[in-house]
Amino acid sequence: MTTLADIAVLFVDDEVEILRALKSCFRREPYIKLFAESGEQALALLEESNREAPVIVVASDIHMPGINGIELIQRVKSSFPDTICMLISGANNMNELVKNVGADTVFTAIAKPINVPVFKKAINDAIDCYHNAKTGSQ
Repeated sequence: MTTLADIAVLFVDDEVEILRALKSCFRREPYIKLFAESGEQALALLEESNREAPVIVVASDIHMPGINGIELIQRVKSSFPDTICMLISGANNMNELVKNVGADTVFTAIAKPINVPVFKKAINDAIDCYHNAKTGSQ
């Protein structure tokens, strides 16, 4: 069985300050934390990291230049279908966004400003969901 220290969570946001805050908030979590400032960088990190530690969760901001969060999630699910994806946004219509992307594609949506305990719980729930799917547990 894979331990938490053997898996990775990828955070994607074009706002460096948010990534810096996430690094600080998640520093004590047992899993590997990866950070990308763009959709393009996230895809490169996914290709590289999945050779060493599987990226189980991708949490991406929606509004980014270049590859936006929705397109990133769609590409992730196409190339890495087992990866659990989350969207992060300051938009008021989060449920509508998730519905448009597809509820089977997005595990959950996290609102900005980020409530750290809620976000940590969502990440842990996503990891549990991944492991349950892999082991056939409910």
